[in-house]
Amino acid sequence: MGARVDQAWDPAVTGQMASPGGGPSAGAAYPPPVGWVPGGYAGHPAAQERSGTDWVLWVRVAIAVPSVLAAALLMLAGIFFPHVTFEQGTASGIVTRTVDLGPTVAVVAAVLLLVTALFAWLAKFAIFRVILLALTLVSVVSALSQLGDAVSAERAVFLLALGWDILYGGLLGLSLVAPRPRYR
Repeated sequence: MGARVDQAWDPAVTGQMASPGGGPSAGAAYPPPVGWVPGGYAGHPAAQERSGTDWVLWVRVAIAVPSVLAAALLMLAGIFFPHVTFEQGTASGIVTRTVDLGPTVAVVAAVLLLVTALFAWLAKFAIFRVILLALTLVSVVSALSQLGDAVSAERAVFLLALGWDILYGGLLGLSLVAPRPRYR
């Protein structure tokens, strides 16, 4: 008459179960709630899980996260320092000027986020990732060439930039070499 929940969608067991009234769902007791199984029919889900790492996704994350953090810092700077007052020496004397930074910072942050969204979208194309890898290699060579002439405080910044560039270049390389995971 009835079946356990784990048997309800098993095709071997559902053939043995009878439901009152017959009809198209003869054999299925009660379907699980929506969200328990992927779309499909009894015993055959619509898609299997992916296998492998999606390196293109990680490249997109590496593009987006620093830009979103920079935009957030810009917005915080615009909130906490909306006006900048400075003195300017002119021929007639010293003039005090005040500049409103709020709208400018908002526009710059919006443009930064739009360009970031464009770059993250373009990162799905292999040719764009090749261009980014070439630019990253140029950045690594540039940081290495400037590392010898830098003073101690600058060395830390160059080493940080060099470490990021090496990690980012590795991500780009993996995204070009490793195949993207597909549904089985």
